[in-house]
Amino acid sequence: MTETSKLLKKGFKFPIYPTAEQQELINQTFGCCRYVWNKVLEAAVHEYKQYLEMSKDTRQSVLIKPDVSGYGFCERLPAMRRDPKTPWLSGVSSAALQQTMLHLGGAFTRFFKEKRGYPKFKKKHGKQSFSLTKTAFTLNQSGFFIAKCKTPIKVVFSRQLPSEPSSLTISRTATGKYYVSFICEYQPVKTSGQGRIGIDLGIKDFATLSTGQKFTNPKYYLKAQRRLKRAQQTLSRKQKGSSNRHKARISVAKIHERVANTRMDFQHKLSRQLVNDNQVIAIEKLMVVNMVKNRKLAKHISDAGWSSFTNMLNYKAVESQQTTIFYVSTWFPSSHFCSVTRERLNRKLSLSERAWDCPYCGQRHDRDINAAINILQEAELNLVVKFKDLSEVAGRVVLANTVH
Repeated sequence: MTETSKLLKKGFKFPIYPTAEQQELINQTFGCCRYVWNKVLEAAVHEYKQYLEMSKDTRQSVLIKPDVSGYGFCERLPAMRRDPKTPWLSGVSSAALQQTMLHLGGAFTRFFKEKRGYPKFKKKHGKQSFSLTKTAFTLNQSGFFIAKCKTPIKVVFSRQLPSEPSSLTISRTATGKYYVSFICEYQPVKTSGQGRIGIDLGIKDFATLSTGQKFTNPKYYLKAQRRLKRAQQTLSRKQKGSSNRHKARISVAKIHERVANTRMDFQHKLSRQLVNDNQVIAIEKLMVVNMVKNRKLAKHISDAGWSSFTNMLNYKAVESQQTTIFYVSTWFPSSHFCSVTRERLNRKLSLSERAWDCPYCGQRHDRDINAAINILQEAELNLVVKFKDLSEVAGRVVLANTVH
């Protein structure tokens, strides 16, 4: 099989409408998965702290490092299911509990090897989910069956699955909606775009292209702030544990869910348009984690959702088998170079300066368009130096110093 015909995996998400009995089983599975995750994580943290303390003692000759792998965690499940204090763990699919342990092991692996965030404890409220492998569910025209469930769960398919799913994830949002995501192999369609653009991400304009086109920042969260404030004030007045508080909490969650959905819809459409139309997309590598430490701009930066947008560009570029995403270094001063003379401005620009006059060529530059052009020029220069033919990196993500 050639590289261009390589199959990819992706999740296909659909709403499901379980009956009251099925909801009870699904909710019970959420609770059991959350329980074993938190208990095993608590035990692993305690064991690892003990190991670190004992390793400081020079008298200890032999130390066994705690097993924090997914399979090591799975070995703890039989004892937990046999425990007379937790008989309800046997009422749900063991495959869901095993997948939870594998996910916890994967979280530890990412923490130790990739220096990502430490695994966190799961909360009772908010989004809940559990996963099943293909041996633990059956899919047919009427829906799908899971272990311990005698009737099929109704799914509303908005499109046909490209292949037999290898696994699925059932989730429940904070507003009480249920969804299923099937992981399937599929054959991506190769795009034919030949354009080359640089993108400067911002707050006033979400994205400014080197062609001069600007996409206004929708600011969905800021627009919903007034309604959200009133809903949160109403929630704060309700008595804890009451049904009215539960209703008020759902109202707040609905506003947050609408903001997230509208932002995701905007970013999906824009990223798809850019990937379909272009062969090279140059963009600055932003350190959003550090940028949100600015207390004056943190809310606006979070509302823009730059990280999720770049993630969409990345996977859609891989799907396209045609588009190359090039990330310019975080420290590249794109706003301080003249895109005509390539001379650097001898002073620092403030954020309020949206346009400036070049002292070398006399041309007046729009700050964002000039930055987008500089980002594109930097990307083209690096790609020419590193690669003779762009087909070598088609459908790949290229950093300033490395290739993915």
